[in-house]
Amino acid sequence: MENGDAVLAYNNSNSGNGTMEFGANVTTGLVHILATDETESDMDAVASLVMTPDGYSGNGSLTANRPDSISDLTLDVNSKQNEQTSTGDLSLDATFDSGSSLSMLNSVNTEGHVTVTADSFSTKGSGTVSSAMAAGADKELKYDLRETENGFVLKGTQSGAISPYMSSSWDSRENAKEHLKSQYASVATQNGGSATVTIDSYEYDESGVKPTLDIQYHVEFTGLKDAIAQSIAQSLKSSQQVSLSDEEIDSLSEDIEKMRIDHVTFGLNQHDGTMKLSWDVEVENYDAAALAALEVAGNTNASSMNGQNIDRMKKTLEAQQAANLEQTVEWSAEATHPSSETTTVTAEVHYDSKNWRAYVQELKDRDIELGRSSVTLHVESNGDEVTARGSVEMKQKEMLSKVTDSMLSSFGSSKATSGGSELVKAFRSSDFQSARMDVDVESGTVTLEGGAKFDNMTAFADVLGDSYGDTEVASIVGRTNNDTTTTYVHVTGLVGENASKEDVRALAVANADTEIHMAGEWDREFPSMDTEDAATYLGVQQANGKETKSASESGQPGFGVGIAVVALAGAALLARRD
Repeated sequence: MENGDAVLAYNNSNSGNGTMEFGANVTTGLVHILATDETESDMDAVASLVMTPDGYSGNGSLTANRPDSISDLTLDVNSKQNEQTSTGDLSLDATFDSGSSLSMLNSVNTEGHVTVTADSFSTKGSGTVSSAMAAGADKELKYDLRETENGFVLKGTQSGAISPYMSSSWDSRENAKEHLKSQYASVATQNGGSATVTIDSYEYDESGVKPTLDIQYHVEFTGLKDAIAQSIAQSLKSSQQVSLSDEEIDSLSEDIEKMRIDHVTFGLNQHDGTMKLSWDVEVENYDAAALAALEVAGNTNASSMNGQNIDRMKKTLEAQQAANLEQTVEWSAEATHPSSETTTVTAEVHYDSKNWRAYVQELKDRDIELGRSSVTLHVESNGDEVTARGSVEMKQKEMLSKVTDSMLSSFGSSKATSGGSELVKAFRSSDFQSARMDVDVESGTVTLEGGAKFDNMTAFADVLGDSYGDTEVASIVGRTNNDTTTTYVHVTGLVGENASKEDVRALAVANADTEIHMAGEWDREFPSMDTEDAATYLGVQQANGKETKSASESGQPGFGVGIAVVALAGAALLARRD
């Protein structure tokens, strides 16, 4: 153009019958894309996505042909977290055909729970696997580890057939004791402690096809806990990366020693093709050790965690302690193989919390806002079809800002991630307002529409400019015509007013094959982005001052943390010519 502005036109061949319109306008801060394509999928689906700086929400549904491997299916997932409660539930009831990998088993089942507080962890459960064929020789194993005032005591029981290759380790009481000492004493010695092995009962029989062993023993560990704590302290003191005084490290070491293993038990019983497992674990007083670990991480130069994240984790743990928060997950599941053609699976998982309101208040007292979230999903088979519907919501003040800060922290200073880092930095400075995306799949046609609004899209100037020869991009528009998609990139100040064609060809955006039309040599209309239509779609303020009803206010659903970045990056990257 006469003033040195220019339009860069890139032609790209398309395969298939898809169409696309997209645009990005730096002045209005709007990004919009509308695309259609054909699919061979038999699925019909619809989903909508909406995001703001404070969160995202959405829902969708689909209907598809039922896979041959599934004869019946019902799945429900529900979770909710807000200031009042934090709960979650999952239930599954399904029947599969004989092609299932479970068809080699008669049944599999498990049940149990995990309970976590600020200073304790406990879990107890069991499981059974029953096979039509014996999985091995009958045997039984039991282990019981408990902490005492002097250290730890491990009680062990083993009975059943043993491999002939191991018979020399168990064929006498003395050999058995030496074998156990080699197992346990070496572990204690390597960690600065000691172990004493005592055999309580012993019986060995080699009259059968395989030798059998029935033994009970206990192992007393002493000095192990102190030695481990001292070893950690010495390692921290000698590290050049840790900026803590010796006194501070000694104090942290004492905190680590406060952790107590109340008990750890494990049992295994295998008989006639059925194997039964059980466990029971309880660890107490680990809160001081957890805070000590965070203190070390916060004072380690090479730590990948920044100070802000560590401080938040400390406050969260302190809030859990003050509120006496307790979180529990319970589960039960069973898979059976009632016939040669079917396998049924049922499962339930439940999550619940106690003192949640007090916990939320303790977080607020420490200037931490938890936010709210919810997830629902229902899937069921109905005749020859499978249907699904679901929704998701996540709301938290300045959530997107926290996400971008976390992303930048994870990128670090590596050159390999510099491109992604620059894009995220630009996004953070762009004053993002909203984004939306809608997907519709029906009768073999996929329709995608999306958009985003920024109040300071000039923050992307360098990112966009780098894509087009370090130019100043004003807008990008793409249109599909038959089998060609043409991208029009309007750049300002490409050259001076009196530049020659040779001057233009010497730029990074051109080469020997580029067709160049100087000012006065062309008569052509170029498409422009319909910013009013984009603003209406997004429900944002238009240039004329009118404000359309937002997607969320009109009941339109949505979700997608990355929509805004995808919308902008997609408009830019799809437009590039390789």
